[in-house]
Parts: sequence; structure tokens; C-alpha cells
Amino acid sequence: METNTRTASPCNNECIMNPATNYCDGCFRTIEEIIHWSVYSDEEKKQVLQKVERRKTSLTRENVN
Repeated sequence: METNTRTASPCNNECIMNPATNYCDGCFRTIEEIIHWSVYSDEEKKQVLQKVERRKTSLTRENVN
């Protein structure tokens, strides 16, 4: 994997791993995604960010219903 810092991390310093979802409550990433972020390529980071957006939408819908 190539080190790349062009895509900014979604971390917002609200780091709490939620055992019910296995996502960070602050950035909606898995622990694996958080650990590997610094070595992900720009494309891999963009894929993670797309997953994060889907997770946010999905979890928000679940909490509204």
C-alpha cells in the first residue's frame, strides 16, 4: 500500500467505538479502517469515505424509526 495524505481523515476527535455497530461513533469507521488509514491509497480512502456516508445514512434512518 502506498502512503498518501491527500484525502483528509474523517476523524473528528469523538473517538468511541460502538460495540453495537463496530463503528466509531465520531467518524463511522471500523477499527481496521482507522488503523490502516495512514497507509491507504487515495482511492482506498475515498472508498472508505463512501462507506462512511452510507453508514451515517443507514444508522440515522434506523434511529429515526
